[in-house]
Amino acid sequence: MHIFRYNCGDESCYLDLARLRGVKYFTWAKNDKVIAVGENLQRAGQSHKKFQNYRFDGAEFRRLVLLQIEYVRRHPAYVAEVRKRRRKQFNEEL
Repeated sequence: MHIFRYNCGDESCYLDLARLRGVKYFTWAKNDKVIAVGENLQRAGQSHKKFQNYRFDGAEFRRLVLLQIEYVRRHPAYVAEVRKRRRKQFNEEL
């Protein structure tokens, strides 16, 4: 499993949650590819990046998703499960 979130300026928040859950964490490495749009949605107090809407660069988003796909496909648990299912399917066809 993995988590993919934009950390909204709180770099350790989602990283800590992922670590506690025991999953891989992915986030944006190129902050210039994340653009804030519209008004900050927080109603009281100081504005915070977590209450902002964002637009993401499509090519960078795709690159990150492909990295996650590759991570999952190479993960030992996934590889073992795929092998197990292939063996089961092969045995059922005999």
